[in-house]
Amino acid sequence: MPVHAVTLELPDEVYQQAQRVAQATRRSVEKIVSDWIRPPVQMQLPELEHLSNDELLQAARDVSLAEYAARLQELLTAQRQRTLSDAEQREAMALVEQEDFLTLRKARALFLLKQRGVLLDNLDLDS
Repeated sequence: MPVHAVTLELPDEVYQQAQRVAQATRRSVEKIVSDWIRPPVQMQLPELEHLSNDELLQAARDVSLAEYAARLQELLTAQRQRTLSDAEQREAMALVEQEDFLTLRKARALFLLKQRGVLLDNLDLDS
């Protein structure tokens, strides 16, 4: 498959997150951003179009489990101090992919809600 160079301007917080993921998974920032744009086949989103508006709102509000976020933070901290074992690297990669999947699912749910005219520009999802 041909590869093309593209220059993207990313907000600082997005770039910083890509850097953290790249460091934790020992991949390049370019590979991380590319994966975010085109997720691997195993991360393809299930169809959300059939969900009700209430179900889509719930999907948009979903947050990752605190224990997963805490474990990823532990692995990132360990990565700064030493080389992670192969098992730890796989675990970190799985946690990052899970977070990426959740983020993509939330974005898709918000997109569908906006298309349906349910999501207003000032809607607070925390309520």
